[in-house]
Amino acid sequence: MTAPTSSARRILAALAQQHTGRETSPEMLEPVASGASGRSIMRVHGLMAIYWTGARADNNSFLPAARGLAAAGIRVPAIAAELSLPDACGACLTEDLGTIDLLSLKNAPEEEKLEAYRRAIDTLIPFRQLNPDWELQPAFDAAMYRWEQEYFAEHFIGRHAGQKPESFLSHPALQDMADWLASLPRVPVHRDCQSQNIMLKDGKAWLIDFQGMRMGLAEYDLASLLYDPYMELGSDSRRIILRYWSEQSGHSLRTDVFSACAMQRLMQALGAFANIGYNMGKSWYLEQIPAALTALRHVIDNTPPGSPATAAAACLLPVAK
Repeated sequence: MTAPTSSARRILAALAQQHTGRETSPEMLEPVASGASGRSIMRVHGLMAIYWTGARADNNSFLPAARGLAAAGIRVPAIAAELSLPDACGACLTEDLGTIDLLSLKNAPEEEKLEAYRRAIDTLIPFRQLNPDWELQPAFDAAMYRWEQEYFAEHFIGRHAGQKPESFLSHPALQDMADWLASLPRVPVHRDCQSQNIMLKDGKAWLIDFQGMRMGLAEYDLASLLYDPYMELGSDSRRIILRYWSEQSGHSLRTDVFSACAMQRLMQALGAFANIGYNMGKSWYLEQIPAALTALRHVIDNTPPGSPATAAAACLLPVAK
């Protein structure tokens, strides 16, 4: 989340006052201090107030995705009011799902945490059956997987580790893995399925920050959830959740695809941590790098032999040490 500008505050205060009929000054809006999405998100009158610019391609996808997902029975915050603005900007008020997200249970008793993950899986599985009739973000293809690798190489290997990113990117196994993943059948995915984007309310899991939704692999969302560096899940917990996913989805887990998706997701995350940490001055993200590297080493150590993921894991091993 970016710090709200005075203009964003004024626009959201006016929208809240118009919708609720209650006197609302810009100072009454309470910033929500989480995320790095480039949007301004605040609370007022029991609602979430969101303002965005056209700086990011996915920002204007939030409203159509929210309406489409709700119509399909996926638990997302209800839209209370919306406003179109010049220059591809926008604003809206949504249902406030509270403050309990999956990350808030990081230090909770293990069974409580596992039950929250089960509820998250219950919410994510229906994505496989969705047939979106609204425009999604560009689908995962070989170029997008390759972009994640390049982002990792530039910001983590180059900026953080001080090594030459070209030597890493020259490994043909990385392109092979990107081509292989892109060749597999795609389903709708959340794209940023990490613990801060899973809200817990009324004994169920709700999704937020779904504006990046696109066609991809279900294993990518699953890997994003289970190898989220913020949570630092243990191996036993991952096995329990993966078994639950297989039982509830009716699909046997392809461990080679899951490993490849986990490597891709962790490369993207490590690139983001270094980029946001160094270039945006948010040191909290740099503090997440050790946990992300631990997760990456676990993925590498548990990648099954005999697939494009195996060769890619060998390329990543020196970097992950």
